[in-house]
Amino acid sequence: MPSCPINLVTALPAEAKPLACRFGLARVQPDMGFPLFRKGRVALVVTGPGKVNAAAGTAFLGALGDCRQKTIWVNVGVAGHRERPIGEALLASCVTDAGSDRVWYPHLLEMSPCPSDRLLTLDRPDLSYEQEGMVDMEASGFFPTACRYSRIDLVQVLKVISDNRRNTAHALDARQVRGLMAEAFGTLEALLKQLEARSTMGRETPKARPAG
Repeated sequence: MPSCPINLVTALPAEAKPLACRFGLARVQPDMGFPLFRKGRVALVVTGPGKVNAAAGTAFLGALGDCRQKTIWVNVGVAGHRERPIGEALLASCVTDAGSDRVWYPHLLEMSPCPSDRLLTLDRPDLSYEQEGMVDMEASGFFPTACRYSRIDLVQVLKVISDNRRNTAHALDARQVRGLMAEAFGTLEALLKQLEARSTMGRETPKARPAG
């Protein structure tokens, strides 16, 4: 397990439960506004759906935790895509907020554990599958908020494709989401290992600024 602090952010309990089991995280009581799980250096917050909730939950964890400039932050969850196969894990190469057209660019790893694709954060679900790249409802709330608490190169968005135009989200349930998250454990752990190595480099990087 990486020695630096790790903060994981999910939207849904079905996304969080497999992660809590994998890392042996226990629910922190009493409830302080957002469900929080922790063990050692690893913390996990469940924000609820939507970019506003994602930003608030990320800020909540940032205010509580040991948030140094070498803290690793990863938004982990499911996303839709027009073409990508169900179960494929992808890193966000850019995060666009559909409401404001702001764009953020995560610093991807040189030896990435999985492919990357652009990600569009929408204000409400869209089952038209007309957008290019991944689609979610949280990343544009998470990413700039997490970058307030750490270096931009240690903040990443990892999504697992849960639906596409052949297999729409209409049939998606919590059990399937839990299964998809479990399939991504290897990718997440490889990502964390590489981010730990990056965190020890000691370089300072600028804070995230939206482009456009």
